[in-house]
Amino acid sequence: MSPSTQTTQTTQTVIEVRDLCKYFILHQQGGIRIDALDAINFTVKAGECVALYGPSGAGKSTLLKALYGNYLPTSGSIIVHCPRGPVDIAKADPRTVSMLRRTCISYVSQFLRVIPRVSTLDLVAEPLLYAGVRAKTAYDRAAKLLSRLNLPPRLWNLAPATFSGGEQQRVNIARGFIRPTPILLLDEPTASLDAMNRKVVVELIQEACANNCAVVGIFHDDDTRNKVATSLVHINEHHSKELCDAELMSA
Repeated sequence: MSPSTQTTQTTQTVIEVRDLCKYFILHQQGGIRIDALDAINFTVKAGECVALYGPSGAGKSTLLKALYGNYLPTSGSIIVHCPRGPVDIAKADPRTVSMLRRTCISYVSQFLRVIPRVSTLDLVAEPLLYAGVRAKTAYDRAAKLLSRLNLPPRLWNLAPATFSGGEQQRVNIARGFIRPTPILLLDEPTASLDAMNRKVVVELIQEACANNCAVVGIFHDDDTRNKVATSLVHINEHHSKELCDAELMSA
């Protein structure tokens, strides 16, 4: 990221992951234990984009889902510092996790959860409407993001169930980016995109960081990762290692 982008950032720690472990018990397969994450440690500051890096099956998506509260860790802590104060997601009750998702954490998953008969424009504007933003402002912002992601206006009033994979991913990205939050989680946001739209997503991530958002993402596209990541957390054999800037440049 450019030096000019970094000048507006603070040094506040927003996410602290400490000794995080997660295992799964496969009860229908004789109680086999799968150790998905073991002793994961890293921090993310405001304005940073931390990329989770490692081989397939290392636990990157599991870690991202734990950060969002979808998976309950076996042990360890995930402290998020949001406007209402620090919260350990690993110990938070469902109501607190729901509150964090409404006010503090945005998440772009690999696949869009399609809601029947809900138009694309409604789907993208929904997070702002839930946050109490005026309808005109919410829909104007939704239209602007969809245009920027090169989704034709003729599709905006249609439900995205029949869209291509790339079109659905752009809707998902617009929905995830429309409401600025202190934390943004990205699970392979460019996997189904062409070069033109990957460039737009890179710009959106860089703008989020410039506005002091703490971003954690999985990027299998090396070019995208190199453009947006300020540091890497290398997850290999279920352990993590934070890479310094020099290692990041050569990764």
